[in-house]
Amino acid sequence: MKKHLTFSKLLMIVVMAILPLSFYAQKNQSQPVERYFYIFAEGGLSINHTDLANYGFVPFYQDGKFVFNDGYVFKNFDGQLGLGYQMGKVMGLNAKFGTGTLSGEKHAQLLTPNGDATNDYCNLMLDKTTFMEANLNLTFNLSNLFFGYNPRRVFNFIPHVGIGGIRYHAGAVNHLPTISSTTGGGTTTPLLAAKTDPELTFTVPVGAELNFNVAKKLDIFVDYTFTWAGNDKLDQVEKVFYKADGTRVIDDIQVINDMYSSLNLGLRFKFNNPCDIEKMARNANQITMTTQPDPLEEKDGKVCFDVIFDVPANYFQKGAVMNITPTVNTKNGTIELDPVTFVGEKVSGKGDFTVSYSKGGQFTKHYCMDYKPEMENSTVTANPMFYVYNGTIYPTQEEIIKNAYYTQGGERKIADGVIREELPPCEVKNIRTSVSENTITVSWEGNAASYDLYLSNTGAPAANAVPTVPGFKGKSYTFNDVEYGKYSVYVKANCEENVGDWQQGKDIELVAPRVPAFVYYFDKDKANIPGNGKAVRDRNKAAKKALAELQAEGKNFTIEAWASPEGELDHNNGLADDRANAAVKEMKNQLKKDAANHQYNAKGYGPDWDKFIELVQNSNLKDKDQIIRVINNAGSQARKEQEIKNMINIYPELEKDILPLIRRAEVYVD
Repeated sequence: MKKHLTFSKLLMIVVMAILPLSFYAQKNQSQPVERYFYIFAEGGLSINHTDLANYGFVPFYQDGKFVFNDGYVFKNFDGQLGLGYQMGKVMGLNAKFGTGTLSGEKHAQLLTPNGDATNDYCNLMLDKTTFMEANLNLTFNLSNLFFGYNPRRVFNFIPHVGIGGIRYHAGAVNHLPTISSTTGGGTTTPLLAAKTDPELTFTVPVGAELNFNVAKKLDIFVDYTFTWAGNDKLDQVEKVFYKADGTRVIDDIQVINDMYSSLNLGLRFKFNNPCDIEKMARNANQITMTTQPDPLEEKDGKVCFDVIFDVPANYFQKGAVMNITPTVNTKNGTIELDPVTFVGEKVSGKGDFTVSYSKGGQFTKHYCMDYKPEMENSTVTANPMFYVYNGTIYPTQEEIIKNAYYTQGGERKIADGVIREELPPCEVKNIRTSVSENTITVSWEGNAASYDLYLSNTGAPAANAVPTVPGFKGKSYTFNDVEYGKYSVYVKANCEENVGDWQQGKDIELVAPRVPAFVYYFDKDKANIPGNGKAVRDRNKAAKKALAELQAEGKNFTIEAWASPEGELDHNNGLADDRANAAVKEMKNQLKKDAANHQYNAKGYGPDWDKFIELVQNSNLKDKDQIIRVINNAGSQARKEQEIKNMINIYPELEKDILPLIRRAEVYVD
């Protein structure tokens, strides 16, 4: 009994062949990849491989030789439109919809019309079969599978297999012309008329494409697909064979007789919002990384320094994440410092700094660590690592390597280190003082066993003066409950063999705090009183009550207005002036007839950086010291504005709790 290869068996064979590849692809898809939808269009040659075609699988190979002028190949065309989804680094899915035509001829092959069990013919031609088709395909990017995932690879080889259907009108079948011995010409003889009613059957397309990535979102590809039809009726005939014993057999091996192919050129547009981290890595040298100080220095057993990152404009991709992990390289190994994460404008995850694509920016990270002897003659290096944001921010480079598609910008040296400062015995250096309310804090550097401190408001101490604080063993001390006035602080080192001289710190003055009688507050970027927000309106009720209690003849009011510092300087200067005038207007409205009996000196002072630093210092923010350090080291006004915008994204508490208290107009009574 003859066994026939049916379509169900063919499909089973294809699926069983593809399944191991699919499992292998999914198993190795541990890293997040770019998943995206795409649309495509393709068109080209529609090639007939049915019974009425002189060629088999290769359209230009006939009778043992290559033929490049086959008119049937070059007069049949097809076109297709499609929608797809790339599910991972290897597997994808797409749906195609298309139309085309088929025609051809066959010599020296016995053929019988469909349903005709008795008559044999040869030398027939198919006029033209028209069809419409639709199919669903699985795609497999073998380049990513075998050569590693790379969404920016220029060339990719992508086989596909699918299932679909075809709706067709079978074309007319005619005898080929018989050449006359006298005229040399001939005419075709009709055999079967074209089908007027459409027929339907399923299809199994199998093929591959060579894909060329010409731009981030655009591919050009060449696709060659073989399609097997589910019946033997596209050309209205079947092959006939005679066995040795004369038995007539009608061939129904459908996967051979009912096949057509397409050789198409196509365009694909991807909705993948791609992020070109490879370009960022290639141009990573545009990011400058410096330290302050350089080389690094040891002081009091600590090595403290700032790393300053300067990112140029038009560099940082909006969907990218950059991790920089500086390392101190010593003769005994490396010391890995805290990583710094930079994120693009469209990244919703939280990083250390958000970088504007159009503006870039300068960002500062502070480090402080214990000094170790092996740090001498060391270097500080960093290797920027880039990856596309996929919903997760990975804090370390080890996690990035494990979980994300990434690329690196190359390791480079940032600074040398570490210079260790050796102080002579009994020397005191770098005396620093600060004041807060009724306290004076003094700190210094030295290597003595203990120190004497002298707080004076009358002048320098005599050589044998009794210290205010004798034999103190630390290097920082706070004087409490100090009365208002001008002071000088002196420090003297006590060593085992001798005593050092008194060293004077910077003169300081404790001034009684200037307290406003009341304060008006404003909404962000507004200059109206009482304001729109509930918190602002409640605060301004207190100002109204305080003014009511102050009403008296002849008072002089000084109004000083401010803006929060995150805006542009010119805008903030104008906003502060508007707030000062708004405060005067509000006071006159409340005082009514009594308003003319007072004088008003109103002025705007622009952005209040001092108040910002004071409020941050007195807050419960976890990284408040780093915030203050970044602002103080920013330098220019523009840099400060950029830094505070970056920090608002990282610390929402600044916008919620700190900045509203700076948008104000203070009223003083002279």
